[in-house]
Amino acid sequence: MRERLEMEKLKIEMVKEESNTKVQSKSDYFDAAKNIRLVPKFCEKTVDKYFPQFEKIANNLKWPMPYWTTMLQSVFEGKAAEIYSALPSEKSSDYDDTVKQEVLKAYELVPEAYRQKFRSYKKFDSQTYVEFAREKEDLFDKWLTSKKTDNNFDNLRQLMLLEEFKQCVHLDLKTHLDDKTVGTIHDAAVISDNYTLSHKRSFKGQNVNTSSGNYKNQSTERTDSKPVAQNKSQSSYNMSSPKFDTFEKKSLTCAYCKKIGHLMADCFRLQKKNERDNKPKTSACTTPYITSTLECPASQAFKSSFCDYMEEYKPFMSDGFVSIVDDTTLQPIKILRDTGASQSLLLEGVLPLSEKTSVGASVLLQGVELGCIDVPLHRIYLKSDLITGPVVVGVRPNLPVEGVTLLLGNDLARNKVVAETNCYQ
Repeated sequence: MRERLEMEKLKIEMVKEESNTKVQSKSDYFDAAKNIRLVPKFCEKTVDKYFPQFEKIANNLKWPMPYWTTMLQSVFEGKAAEIYSALPSEKSSDYDDTVKQEVLKAYELVPEAYRQKFRSYKKFDSQTYVEFAREKEDLFDKWLTSKKTDNNFDNLRQLMLLEEFKQCVHLDLKTHLDDKTVGTIHDAAVISDNYTLSHKRSFKGQNVNTSSGNYKNQSTERTDSKPVAQNKSQSSYNMSSPKFDTFEKKSLTCAYCKKIGHLMADCFRLQKKNERDNKPKTSACTTPYITSTLECPASQAFKSSFCDYMEEYKPFMSDGFVSIVDDTTLQPIKILRDTGASQSLLLEGVLPLSEKTSVGASVLLQGVELGCIDVPLHRIYLKSDLITGPVVVGVRPNLPVEGVTLLLGNDLARNKVVAETNCYQ
């Protein structure tokens, strides 16, 4: 009887253990199909904001991380879907180091892109300063997050020093550093020394990089004539020195004219070209200054109004559209055909221009006051009666004619003044 009771007791304990195991396994089970409707919709225009939003939801709902990529692939579209499909099976379940990083790279949302956005972002006329400050702060935070500074002062210090270091080196060396994973300024210096030793000859006669990725907007393709002359005298002195090897002189080849015996810094043809390029282009559009009254000897008042000279411009004005080259959103503009201008100008603030739209050059403009101004050049898409397609225009904070968004010069319109119209009798 006692043995029978012991057996029954053991059976009851075994049943309890089985039931507990089933309950525990059921609680650990993750139903992806049930939770997939809670995954936020993926938008290609706001990829940088999407991942923090997804991570917040996944953590709050306690989704197991191995299932994160499975949840994401159900909402991926466009480039993101292509990237995920191209990943190997063993890497497609790695959220942090593979899927997330590869998708961000596909949309050019890497640390360098965030840095350029932060440095080049300017206030729009429609923005308040509070909105501008918030957007600037947001771009800065994204840059720091992408570099994984983790709110650490030393990491932030190295980031600032490294950026400044890259602004002070040659362009090809900066490109080499960008290709490397450099965390500190000391590492950058060591890599730079090694690169300089192995590429010693290519650095002769070159200027230090002051334009590539520079947030001071100093990028230009022209070189100042005075520094070129200075380099020439220094290089000529070195080459005429007794220490200069005749054989080495013969082995030098100019990268511009391809002739043997000199470097590009000493090239006579290049110096002549730079002198021609430094001559300012003309911008001839003029408007009368609006004054309330103008005293005459006969004590008569003459009023110059906005409508008077707008009527004179009316035959040369037309409507058009502009946009960023890869963007389909067209912005309506008012165009004035200026036959006295050799450079077309766009009003600043019409489009969200950035380093991506910049051609990396600027042009000198000279008006009737004979003063010269340096105008940056950007590539945009223009749709008008006279010309349609990708064009390069200068960008100015204001134009001489009020209400005009684009001055269309001879560089784009050529010999066209007004659009041809078909007449039917």
